[in-house]
Amino acid sequence: MGSIPNLPPQQSISKKQINPNMNLQTNKKLRRRLLLALAFILPMVISIQISIYRQEQMIQEKQITLNKEKKRLSELEITGRYFENDIKTLTASDEGILKFARKLYGFSRPDETIFQITE
Repeated sequence: MGSIPNLPPQQSISKKQINPNMNLQTNKKLRRRLLLALAFILPMVISIQISIYRQEQMIQEKQITLNKEKKRLSELEITGRYFENDIKTLTASDEGILKFARKLYGFSRPDETIFQITE
């Protein structure tokens, strides 16, 4: 068997000196792979962001609608309470009916005289 002589580091031939094109080829392959990966990932990320933005807008619109409907519901509940009170006073006695008529229509009792003042 032959022996391989040990050369000092200055005289040893590095792999870069033997095949410098191989390093360039691997760099080109890596660049291509990265560019292809970006070319596929970037449109997906953009489309996902667009869909999330649209969903967020829809949620905000529905939230506004929900708040309006809650406000309307509370107003209707208050109106319903007034109607319930009016129903109680009207069904309780004839005096309740007379008070209601005086309040809304300006009716008077038999012994009263109502003077209407116009401004």
